[in-house]
Parts: sequence; structure tokens; C-alpha cells
Amino acid sequence: MTPLPLPPAHRLLMPILAAAGVACAKSGTEPNLVDISGHWTFVEQFSDIIHQVNCADTGTYEIFQSASGFTGAYAQRGACHGPGINADNADSGTVSEGRVLGRTIKFKAPNCAYDGQTPLDRTDRLDGHVICTIGDPTITYNFSGTWSAVR
Repeated sequence: MTPLPLPPAHRLLMPILAAAGVACAKSGTEPNLVDISGHWTFVEQFSDIIHQVNCADTGTYEIFQSASGFTGAYAQRGACHGPGINADNADSGTVSEGRVLGRTIKFKAPNCAYDGQTPLDRTDRLDGHVICTIGDPTITYNFSGTWSAVR
């Protein structure tokens, strides 16, 4: 028995479906495009608009990457200012839950979640967003802002 010829529309779809199958087969198997291991210097600015508090920090990251995950340490100095607030924001701690996907990264530090990416033309710079929640039983501050790092 001879197979029936495909209608013209189906003949056009076959190359598209084949290409989609190849793309899906490679999904998730591409190597990471960026290695972020090493020493980084960062700056960050974030604010809680409702409470009118602004913070600015500078510091360093030491990042240890293994495949698509990473951990590390940070040290920072900075300050937060707002109505009735003039706080030293010096701190140090651990970087946790780090993930790299291509040029995109995500990680956490105490009270904060970061995301960012490297520019297409270089791997010695990271730029991104930060969200922090800090509080006590009487008040909660919800900060958001930007950060960048260079090595």
C-alpha cells in the first residue's frame, strides 16, 4: 500500500516541526555561558518607598561556582537614611542558593533575593535587581533596587 501524499499545508509544517524537535532536544543541555567564580566588587541602591528609607552599599563577593550552582561570602559597608533613621548598614555573611542559567544568575543573602545577568559582550560585569524584607514585630520594610558588580 502506498502512503497518501501529504496536503500542501502539511508539507510546509514538517520542516518547522522537525526544527522544533531539534530545539527541544537541546533544551537544558547547553553548557553555562558564564563562569562567575572569583572576587567581585559591588554597589547596590535600594529603597522602601512607603517608609521613605533609602540605602546604599558597597562591598565584595567571593563566589565559588560548581556547574550551575554557586555559593559564597559577602562583606559590605553602607548606610540607610529616612525619617528618624540614620543606620549603619555594614554587614557580612553568606551567599546561598546561587544558580546560573546561561548569562542569568539568581542568589540569596540574608533577608534579600538577587537576580542579574552579564552583558552579551563581557563576563566581568553583573547587573540586576534586589528585593529585601527586613523587620521586627513592630514594622516591616520592603526594599527594592538595583545592584552591579565587576571583577
